Amino acid sequence: MPKLLPKKKSKYNSIKVIQNLNRENFEDKIFERGPVVAIYGWQLWDEWKWKVTSQFKNVDYVAVWSWGWNAWHTVVCTNWKSIALHELPWWAIIEKAKVYIWQWRSVNISWIYKEIQELEENGYNMKEKIIIAWNAQIIFDNLQKELDRIIEWLKSKKVWTTAKWIGPTAALKALRTWPNFNILLNPNSDQLNEFMNVNCSLFKWLVIEKIEQEIQEETKLLKDMIDLKYIQIDPTNMLLNTAAYENKRILLELSQSAMLAADWWMYPYNTSNDTSANGAMSALNLPEINTTIAVFKSIKSKVWGWFFPTKFEDEEFANNYRNKSWEYWATTKRPRDVWYIDTVEWRKVLRTNKTNIIIFTKVDLLPELWKNAKVGLRYIDKTKWKIYINEVPTQMEDYSNLKVKYSPNFDLSQNIIWMKTLDELPQEYKKYINYLSSKLEFKGNILLGTWPCPDDFIIYR
Repeated sequence: MPKLLPKKKSKYNSIKVIQNLNRENFEDKIFERGPVVAIYGWQLWDEWKWKVTSQFKNVDYVAVWSWGWNAWHTVVCTNWKSIALHELPWWAIIEKAKVYIWQWRSVNISWIYKEIQELEENGYNMKEKIIIAWNAQIIFDNLQKELDRIIEWLKSKKVWTTAKWIGPTAALKALRTWPNFNILLNPNSDQLNEFMNVNCSLFKWLVIEKIEQEIQEETKLLKDMIDLKYIQIDPTNMLLNTAAYENKRILLELSQSAMLAADWWMYPYNTSNDTSANGAMSALNLPEINTTIAVFKSIKSKVWGWFFPTKFEDEEFANNYRNKSWEYWATTKRPRDVWYIDTVEWRKVLRTNKTNIIIFTKVDLLPELWKNAKVGLRYIDKTKWKIYINEVPTQMEDYSNLKVKYSPNFDLSQNIIWMKTLDELPQEYKKYINYLSSKLEFKGNILLGTWPCPDDFIIYR
């Protein structure tokens, strides 16, 4: 018989570990690779990306990616007052960093003004801080709000959006029937009239006088903020491209997560934009991202995600875990369903987003799983004779036929709260992380985020 040749290791999307990375040089070491760093969620939202973004203290620009004013950032001011931000990220309070709002983001002008005023009242200088892409979309109450409400009301099976009018705004952008910042600031009466006529023909319930009044009010408010130097408009969307070539430090903070990108997962239970790291480059006119950091947490969770196959079997146990780990949607307070993590989704994300560093958050909550921590390795659909390893089903009906092949159980009952060094980490945790890394075939850096402070994390590799 002919001798079988050993399988050649693929160099496609190959990753090398950043050598000598430690807590003291974390930010500088990462920016040595190049000026553009992206942080994105790996699962289904709320992976505690703040644990990662808070490690970057010396950046020139922070670009806020995708979506709109339902993003939730809580800022604790120097006077210990907490402010919940929806339009602005917490980076707005960092003195050096300028906040860049990308072209795919939907902006509520009144709300961004409210947050600027609130931060100013609590001692933060917001002048010359915020830059908005000229073609970012604008949310108006009298159109998108009503459109969002009506669409959800008509659906028999709800998608359970946050009802912040972002989906309709993305739809109107695709239809090219609604003004962006450029059109609002450089009004062409014929173009605006055409927009009004088209939208009033599409949506019979629109009251054109109300929309015209709102446009006038929002335009005046926007011009006032520009005159006061609270907002600057990027007229070409090339500002960050120029900054990258000048070697300025640019951090891209992607809202939501890769698995919820518009064309990635189960339509229509996804979002309206490309929330993967790959989508960021085209939206910002950047030729490349130098370092990509993916964030995931110790369990998987989502509001209204009943169809996932790795769901906790014991509902009482799931409810206890949900309460201890505060698995509730920040904006609406709806409880999230919770599941064991699985490598099927993760392998898809890794294969489609070149990722240099993965950060595992909420590791300190693994003891809540006691001696029964396990990982889903593959989905098996016996009705279709199909095994899912690097891809996920695209139809909800397929999930009801899936069985999961799990890893052996790991005993992670030892509490690791406050731990900051690899030497402190129990051996069973190391065994668990090594197992995950091998199943993902990941060769980059690994960090473990522990509770409760932003700086509580371990550089594992």
